Amino acid sequence: MLKLLDATTIRGLTSVSDLAAVVGEAFLAARDGSDGFVRSAVRAPGGQLLFMPAAHGATLSVKLVSLFDGATAQGLPSVQGLAVVFDAHSGRPLALLDATTLTELRTAAVTTLATDLLARRDARTLAVIGAGVQGRSHLEGLAGIRPWDSVRLHSRDMGKARRLAEWARSTGIEIELHDSVASATEDAEVICTVTSADAPLFPDAFRPRPGAHISAVGAYGPTRRELPSRLVADASLFVESTDAVLREAGDILIPIAEGLLPPRPPMTELSAVLSKEHPGRTSAEELTLFESVGIPAEDALVCDLLYRRAVQTNAGQEIPF
Repeated sequence: MLKLLDATTIRGLTSVSDLAAVVGEAFLAARDGSDGFVRSAVRAPGGQLLFMPAAHGATLSVKLVSLFDGATAQGLPSVQGLAVVFDAHSGRPLALLDATTLTELRTAAVTTLATDLLARRDARTLAVIGAGVQGRSHLEGLAGIRPWDSVRLHSRDMGKARRLAEWARSTGIEIELHDSVASATEDAEVICTVTSADAPLFPDAFRPRPGAHISAVGAYGPTRRELPSRLVADASLFVESTDAVLREAGDILIPIAEGLLPPRPPMTELSAVLSKEHPGRTSAEELTLFESVGIPAEDALVCDLLYRRAVQTNAGQEIPF
């Protein structure tokens, strides 16, 4: 029998905050010099299909995710996919998971963990830029890591922003809507960008307040970015995987190409912060930047956790196979 875990089932088995508490294990488990397996892509006229194999615990998993910007015009998410879980000892297929929900929750969990590690403990102002699926999951995760005095939200689609603010308020998160990036981020102590932008959201002259933390999540690929080069060059860089960032992150690769960063700039992996080999933030005035790309090891951990919980609770649909 093959377990089918759809979006509703997955949300019933875990949450962003729940995953944020355990996803650090993926980074510690991948400290053998690898980045937790390498992601590959198949390109098509309308987008690309990402292929992400990895292992965790007693399972192997393969996540297949399509990135098609034009899908939204058909009423579909721009990110869609599925994940297959196999037994690591026999190779038997065990489960089929909705990878769209898996990616949404996992991505926000990693950002939540990184922000909690790197943002000042006295940070009280949070700005989230982007009101799509990731905007919702990031608000869910980030809301609980500090006693925020102000949670600001901006989106180029303010209709989406209003709907997301209504959802947030229904869960007890008070939201301030802002009609511009500049207004939302003015004097913000934590900034999280979760957009589909392919060019910087901020002007070249933008400088956040001293001691701010930024999590850049939305842009994927070497030619897309959310942040201007000078801002990136001025920040202390934290990543999931140095090698993955140097393959995939336009936020870093474009400043390298422009000569504002060296070919292999100083970057600290989250595993070093989690293991206490690096202190993370080193001063109250330091600008810290977490550049998110996602690595297969994270997905493997979450797939393993979801499958085990589904077995324990008899969740999901059983399919003859």
